[in-house]
Amino acid sequence: MKLNLITFASSLASRESIFTDHHELLDAIAERYDVRYIFPEELDGQPVEGATMVLVGSGGVEEMVKGAIDRLPPYVVLIADGLKNSLAASLEILSWMRLDGRHGRVLHGPTSFIMQGIDEYATACEAVARLRGKRVGVIGKPSGWLIASIVSYQDMLARWGIEMVDVPLDEVVKGYEAVSDSEVQDISDDFIDRAIGVREPSRDEVVKAMRLYRSVKGIVERYRLDAFTLNCFDLIPTTRTTGCVALALLNQEGIPAGCEGDEQTLLTMLAVQAATGEMTFMANPSKILDNAAHEMVFAHCTIAPAMADRYIVRDHYESLSGVAVEGIFDPMDMTVVKCGGKGMERFFISKARLLECTTNPNMCRTQLRLRLDEPLDYFLERSIGNHHVIVRGDHVERLTTILQQLGSNKL
Repeated sequence: MKLNLITFASSLASRESIFTDHHELLDAIAERYDVRYIFPEELDGQPVEGATMVLVGSGGVEEMVKGAIDRLPPYVVLIADGLKNSLAASLEILSWMRLDGRHGRVLHGPTSFIMQGIDEYATACEAVARLRGKRVGVIGKPSGWLIASIVSYQDMLARWGIEMVDVPLDEVVKGYEAVSDSEVQDISDDFIDRAIGVREPSRDEVVKAMRLYRSVKGIVERYRLDAFTLNCFDLIPTTRTTGCVALALLNQEGIPAGCEGDEQTLLTMLAVQAATGEMTFMANPSKILDNAAHEMVFAHCTIAPAMADRYIVRDHYESLSGVAVEGIFDPMDMTVVKCGGKGMERFFISKARLLECTTNPNMCRTQLRLRLDEPLDYFLERSIGNHHVIVRGDHVERLTTILQQLGSNKL
């Protein structure tokens, strides 16, 4: 993989001495990456494209970095092996950046630790590149209760490189009415057969849910959407079914699909997919069980069947109609994450342990009892909206790196 190293060193040091003095670190980097060294005078008016970091070759470079800051990446990683006062200079630069409202970190320690950080950064750069050019649909307006969950379309285009596309909800209804029962018989039977049980819905209800799935999938294809969020509640009166199955199956097919028109949570789902390749579960923080032990329940009525270990076909909790999915998991490690703000400028993240799947009749159908590493006062004092995103496995370091590169600050 290619790696750009924008290299700063004091005017007292020759260019050759940089490679001599820091040969242990630079040799290790060269073994793994195709390195392009860029010196300050070679920077033009545009930021360098691709994975780009700053190599601090000596002390006395603080003013040089400050003068070049607008041509550096939005999130600046300063590599310092500690030789030639490079660590001291890096700390001064980082302090100035924070005072100036800019973001970054110093990567310092044993060579193995620095290499680990470089690898994480380079992987995150690939994930950020995968987001560029994505088309994200908002099908219908966000639900009225989501008063803190919209984004600025202009900011998302500028910062993430994502195009937000509005789609009228009545296109879903027209598509639903155009799909016949016979067209979805086979996929309805397959959905039922793969479940370990069916509770409330009849087979006819499953068929209606699959007709809605076909309609939404047609919109995804017609508008060339890479992800979408759907105002599913507004569809219930007109289609007499729910969107839970449509969202579940499209998530399973690799199209991040969110509920209720929640733009911030959908974009979090898309970022998680770009970084990990994993399916995600969008859920409500439903009940704190033990503040001291950081235990709480997250719940929602749609989840990709393939993400769960098993699933049961249920009805939708709030409306007691349509079809929902109750996912069942064995205990495992998970990650809880949410990026939000109109410019997606802040995020929360925590590793978590799934203890059990609960079956409280007063919550949405898929219920995960988690023990988070992070204290739960975040949810009660500075939560980023309602919905949060859950993914299987521990991805805290990788997701933190990509979200910081996207210009978001960890709470």
